[in-house]
Amino acid sequence: MSDGIPERTRDWELEPFADMSSAFVFLNNPLRVTVLDKLTWYVLELCDGRSETDIVARVAAQSRTSQGQAKAAGIVADRLRVLRRQGLVTA
Repeated sequence: MSDGIPERTRDWELEPFADMSSAFVFLNNPLRVTVLDKLTWYVLELCDGRSETDIVARVAAQSRTSQGQAKAAGIVADRLRVLRRQGLVTA
């Protein structure tokens, strides 16, 4: 896990599904639409100036298992890879 600060990119808009189960992301350049599952959306929302370590701590706090921190670190790293690949965060 790096302890960088993932930053949201600017050229997109997020629109939650009516039932809040997922969210559309409308990207402007290039023009496309993607869908984020609830967990990926949550990690994206936590990319508000927090370090990756802080994001892991927040996700781990939601976990009810004894492996919370280690499991959360893997989940966050994976979700940040997805968000970077989609062009929604940098760093």
